[in-house]
Amino acid sequence: MIIKPFNAHDIEKTKSNFFLFYGENEGQKEEIIYNFFVRDFKGEIIKYEEKQILENKELFFEVCLNESLFEKEKIIQISRVSSKLYDIIKELYNKNIYNKKIILNSDVLEKKSKIRQLFELEKDLICIPFYQDNNFSLYKIANEFFKKNKISISSENINLIIEKCSSDRKNLQNEMNKILNYFFNKNKISRNEILKLINLYEDENYFELIDYCLAKDLNKVRKIINNNSFRKDDTIILIRSFLSRLKRLIELKKLFNQIGDVKETISRFRPPIFWKDKEIVQKQMEIWPTEKVYNLFDEITKLEINFKKNYDLSNNIIFDFILNTSNKTNN
Repeated sequence: MIIKPFNAHDIEKTKSNFFLFYGENEGQKEEIIYNFFVRDFKGEIIKYEEKQILENKELFFEVCLNESLFEKEKIIQISRVSSKLYDIIKELYNKNIYNKKIILNSDVLEKKSKIRQLFELEKDLICIPFYQDNNFSLYKIANEFFKKNKISISSENINLIIEKCSSDRKNLQNEMNKILNYFFNKNKISRNEILKLINLYEDENYFELIDYCLAKDLNKVRKIINNNSFRKDDTIILIRSFLSRLKRLIELKKLFNQIGDVKETISRFRPPIFWKDKEIVQKQMEIWPTEKVYNLFDEITKLEINFKKNYDLSNNIIFDFILNTSNKTNN
């Protein structure tokens, strides 16, 4: 059975245990999963990749079918779903499933896709297509967000944010939350403040600095630091940019563990990595073991606390850290 995203509240009226979410609008998928499945859920949430299920169907069935008087409800989320799962899902559908919600997440599925056809035709299965937003729908989302949080912002500035987010709902939500956190004690935001926050987050000098640092290119790092006039106020943006890059690297490592090929991992990563950045991202993946990425993440988090105690020295602290991290002997 097909339900459109704008009728997602109909999910609460169904008794279905099986849901297929397909399409490229990951931001909208996350909103609906949170609002209608996760927000008030007290049970266990289990996440699978399709590949894991194909490799061990028996274990997956055991998780789905085993019942206990003391067992809590479960939500089972399966990502990167294709028609390879058709037989397994159909077999599972024909069994009795209690206290479990099975959510399948896929990218674009053609009309001839067997798993899409199964969910569209069976009345006890729920299929929701998620299409890309347009600028009008994103404007509505942003306008409601800022009104709800009592932040005064012009239409022009809302459109500016949408443009900087490449018209992507997930990116837009991230940027709006960043603005909310950064200007939490203000109820009005100027264009210059937005440009500063978003542009610093995306500015090539900042991104290049962090990217070359993680690629351990000490000469390039020194050149960027020497050629730019960084202020004390920039240190927080640098920290957040650094953390953002590390989060991406962690997610890349997770995806690599499933795929096993670095170039394929980078090609399949979402949001997409810009073509000119792929080489340096590959170098970062080859240099940094997962454990050391997490360690670096913790170190940077501690740096932010140190800044508050030594604000006058914040530039020295962050650039000493970046230079030290860029040194090939320090890994």
